[in-house]
Amino acid sequence: MRIWHDNSGRGKFASWYLNYVIIRDVQTDVKQVFIANRWFAVEEDDGQIDRVIPVAGREQMADFGYQFGERTRKNLVDGHLWFSVVARPPQSRFTCLQRVSCCLCLLYVSMLANAMFYNTTSNKETATNSFSFGPFSVSPEQIYIGVVCNLIVFPVNVLLIYMFRKSRPHHKRPSRIDLAIKEVTEQSKHASINDVKPEVSSIFSVSKTPTIPKDPYRPGTADTRPATGMSFGSTNSLTPKTKKKKFEFPWYFQIIAWILLWIVTLGSVCMVIFYGISFKDDTCRKWITSLLISFFTSVFITQPLKVFLFAMVLSLIIKNPTDDEEDEEEDEELPQVDTESELLHNDVLAAAKPKKIGYKPPDPIVIEKLRAQRMKEIQMWAVIREVIMYSFFLWILMLISYRQLGAGNFLYKDTMKRIFIDTLDTDINFLTLNNRDDFWTWANSGLLSGLRAGPYYNDYPPLKLRAYINDKVSRILGYATMRQLRVKPDQCKVPEPFESVIPGCNIMYNMLTQEERDFNVGWQPKGNSNASDATRSEYTYSSADKLNGYPYWGVLSLYSGGGYVVPLEGSKDDLRLLFAKLQSEQWIDRYTRAVFIEFTTYNPQVNLFSVNTILAEFDQTGGLVPSYRFEPAMLLPYMTSAMLFQLVCEAVYMLFTLFFIVRELRNLFKAKMAYFLSFWNLVELGIIAMSLAAIVIYFYRLIMTNGLTEQFKETKGNGYVKFQYVGYWNEMFSYMIGFLIFLATLKFLKLLRFNKKISMLSATLENSARSLLHFGLIFTIVFMAFSQLFYVTYMCIEVNYASFLSTLISGVLMMMGNFDIHTMVMQVPILTQIIVLAYVITVSFIIINMFVSILNETFAAVREDVKKQGNDYEIVDFMLQRFKKWTGLGGSESEESPANDPLGIPDNPKAIKMDGTYSEDNIDNFPDRIEKLLKTISSVYNDNDNFGMFYQKQPYTAPKDRPTTNNPLAVRSNRSISPAPGYPRRKASVVARVHTD
Repeated sequence: MRIWHDNSGRGKFASWYLNYVIIRDVQTDVKQVFIANRWFAVEEDDGQIDRVIPVAGREQMADFGYQFGERTRKNLVDGHLWFSVVARPPQSRFTCLQRVSCCLCLLYVSMLANAMFYNTTSNKETATNSFSFGPFSVSPEQIYIGVVCNLIVFPVNVLLIYMFRKSRPHHKRPSRIDLAIKEVTEQSKHASINDVKPEVSSIFSVSKTPTIPKDPYRPGTADTRPATGMSFGSTNSLTPKTKKKKFEFPWYFQIIAWILLWIVTLGSVCMVIFYGISFKDDTCRKWITSLLISFFTSVFITQPLKVFLFAMVLSLIIKNPTDDEEDEEEDEELPQVDTESELLHNDVLAAAKPKKIGYKPPDPIVIEKLRAQRMKEIQMWAVIREVIMYSFFLWILMLISYRQLGAGNFLYKDTMKRIFIDTLDTDINFLTLNNRDDFWTWANSGLLSGLRAGPYYNDYPPLKLRAYINDKVSRILGYATMRQLRVKPDQCKVPEPFESVIPGCNIMYNMLTQEERDFNVGWQPKGNSNASDATRSEYTYSSADKLNGYPYWGVLSLYSGGGYVVPLEGSKDDLRLLFAKLQSEQWIDRYTRAVFIEFTTYNPQVNLFSVNTILAEFDQTGGLVPSYRFEPAMLLPYMTSAMLFQLVCEAVYMLFTLFFIVRELRNLFKAKMAYFLSFWNLVELGIIAMSLAAIVIYFYRLIMTNGLTEQFKETKGNGYVKFQYVGYWNEMFSYMIGFLIFLATLKFLKLLRFNKKISMLSATLENSARSLLHFGLIFTIVFMAFSQLFYVTYMCIEVNYASFLSTLISGVLMMMGNFDIHTMVMQVPILTQIIVLAYVITVSFIIINMFVSILNETFAAVREDVKKQGNDYEIVDFMLQRFKKWTGLGGSESEESPANDPLGIPDNPKAIKMDGTYSEDNIDNFPDRIEKLLKTISSVYNDNDNFGMFYQKQPYTAPKDRPTTNNPLAVRSNRSISPAPGYPRRKASVVARVHTD
C-alpha cells in the first residue's frame, strides 16, 4: 500500500504519525493490516511523506513488541480510569460521565476505608519517625494505610467498570451509510455533479459484519463472509447467519450499575461524615494524608501497573490482536438499501463521484523547501520555549534561594555579633583579646551579659525570659557550653643548651595527638587528689559521639568535636562564681589550644535559628587568636504564612529538575561521548548535579532539624541540644544554592547566542582556545615564580604575604595596579623596588598584552571569516519576518505559498482554469472521463455482469444458485493516526472500492 499526503496545513498541523492501517472486506471478512509506526512529516524521522507499506505477516502481527505497544497504548487511554476521563476513545461505550462517576465512587470509598483504619488506630501514639511537611506529617504507618486502602477498594471499582463496559446500548446509532446517502440525495437536488463534495465517497463504508453461507461454487470464499446489510432483490437476497458474539450484559445492566454506584457513593459519603465528626485534629490530618497517598497510589501505581501487566500477559499469551472498533461496529444499525436497481440507477452515486483533478505526490524540490522552512519554524519555537521556560525556572530558583537566604539572615547575624563580640555595654571587645587573662575578663562581662537577658531600660527585671539572650526575643535551645581542647605534654624536646633553664615545650594542636585523659582538679593526674573532685565534668574528656560534635576549622588548625565541657547553666551570679573557680584552678593553662563557646538560639519572630560558635585559639607563643561564627538558618521553612506558595515553588522546581534529567539523558544517548565536548552540556550537567545535591541536603537537613526539635520538646528546653551538624549541612546547602544560581545565570549566555555581538565573542573564545591554553601555561609558570619569591621574601614582614594563598591574592591585585609597598620598602628597600619593577614589567606589560593580542587577532579572523560564525542569525531573521506577518507589519501570511499550498492545487475545483496544467482537456483526466462514460452506459442498459466482464477483461462463469452481481462495495479501513505529544489528534478514513462477482 502506498500512502502519502500533500503536507497541507500550517506548522505542526501538516505532520502525521501513522500507526497502522486495517482494511477489512465486509463480504469475505478478510482483514489486512499494514503496520507503519512511522512519521509522515518533513521534519521527523527520515523526512518522507510518501511511503510504501507492505502487508503485515502473521509473525509481525504476533510480535511481542507490536502487541505490547498497541495494547499498552489502548489501555492507557481506555483502561486507566483517571487518564481515560480526558483521553477516552470516541468509540468506547464507557462514557465520560460513567468514568467520572466511577472516579468519584473510588475517591469516597477510599476515604471511607482510610477512616475505618484510623478509627481503630486513633488511640495509638504518634510515630516518632514521621516526616513533617507543614501542618501534615508522613509516617510509614500512614503510607501503609494509604496503599492497603487503595488495594481494598480496587475490586469494587473494577466490578462497576466491568458492568458499564459490557452493557449493550439501549438504542443503536443510525447507520452512517444511510445518513450519507440521505445527505448526498439532498445535495444532489440542488447541485450539479462537480459541486458535490469529494469526501462523500469516503463515507460509503459498511460497518456491520454478519456471516453468510459459504459459496460452494467459488473457491477461496470463507465460511463466515460478512453480509453487507443490503438486500439485492426480493427473491435473491442473502440470508445472514449470526456470528458468534462476545459476552455482553443486557442494556438494563447500565441502570443496575448506576444504582449500585450511587448506593456505594452515598453510603460512603454518609459514613465519611460520621467518622470525620468524631476525629480529632491530629487524626484528621493523618486521615487526609493517607487519603492523598491512596489517590496518588491509584493514579500513578495501581492503574498504570494494571495497564502494563494486562498488556504484558495478553501479549505473551494471546497473539491475536483485538479489534479496536468492535464496540463501534456492533452499536450501529445495519444499512438499509431495498433493491440493487435502486442503488444502480440512483443519480446519487453518479453525483457522489466528482471529476478527479489529478493529485500527485509532492515534488522532491518542493519538499526540500518545505523541510528547510519547517526546520526554521521548529528551531524558532524551540528557542522561544527555551527562553520562556528557562526564565520561569530561574525565577523559581531565585524565589526558593532568596527565601532560604534572605536579608533577615544578615540582620540576625549582625545582632548576635553586637551582643557577643562588640559588647558595646562593656569595656572589652572579644576581637581585642590577647591572652588568658583577657579571655576570663571578657567571659565575666561580655559573654555573661549576652547569654542572659538583662533588665529593661527602666531597670525592670526580664520576667518570663529565662534562657533568653540579651536581645530578649531569641531563646537558647538547651544551654550553652564551654569546651576546651588540649595537647599532651612533653611532645617536643628542648634543645640541650636550654634544658637547664626551660622545663619543657609543647606543640601545635593535632587531632591525632590531642589530650583525651581524665584529670583531677587543676589538671592533676588521677590519684593525686581526693575522690570528691575526681567526678567534675570540666576535667573529664567527652568524645565527639557523646557530644554530637563534628570537626571545626579554626584559624590555626582543625579541631575535633570532643573535649572537656563546662555547662553554662544557672544565673549570672552562678556563672561568675564558676568562672572565678575555673580561673583559680588554671583550667586554661599552657597546654590549652582552643576554648569553644557553643550554643544555638531560635527567634520565632523571623523563624530563624542561629548556630553560634565563639572560638579562642591559644598558640605556642602564648598569644590568643579570637574568631567567631554565627550561622543564621531557616531550618523550619514551612512555619510561615507563605508555606503553600513555597510548597508549590519547590514542587515545580523538582519537576523542572526531572525534566532536565530526562532531556539530557536523551541527548547523551544520541551524541554518545561527543556530548561531553560541549561546554553548555557540562553547564547543564552541573545544574542537574547541584540541583540533586541541594534537594537531598534540603530534605536531610529538614529531617535532622525535626529530630532535634522533638528532642528539645521532650526535655522541655532544659536538655543538651547541639545543632552544629545541622549548621554544617545548612552551610553546604548555601554553597550548592550559590553555585546553582551561578550556573543557571551563566546559561543565559547560551540563550543570547542569537545576538550577533555575543555570538562573535563566543566564536572568538572558541577559536582561540588552543592559543589561550598555551598562553595560560606560560602565565602560570611566570606568576607562580613571582608569587613564591614574594612569599619567601615578605612572609614575616607583611600580613598580605603571611600565607601562600594570601600571596597569590596579593599578586593578582598587584597585577591590576592595586598594591601598597610602603611597609616592604621600609624593611627591604632596594630589593623590594627591583622585585616589584620586574613583576610589573613582566606580568602587567608583557604577559597581559600577549593575552589581549591573541584575542584581537582571533576576533578579527572570526569577523572576516563567515564560516567561523554561527548560522543562528537566519533564525533571528525568520523570527522577525514571522513577527511582522503576525502583526500585519510585513505582509499577510497568505503570501507563504509553499506552506499553505505545497502542491499548488487550489482548494476549490471550480477555480481551476484552462491554463494547460489543470485543464479539463488535460490527458490526466481522460481515463476518468472514459470511466464515467462506461458507467453511464452500464446503468442505462442494466447489463452490468456482461459489461463488467468486457470492461475488466476477466473470464467469468456465473454460479447456478444465485444471480451475478456487480456491486461496488466499500471496503472500510481504519487508519489510526496519532500525532506526536502536544500535536492535535487527527483521524481519517481510507476507503477502497472493489468489484465482487
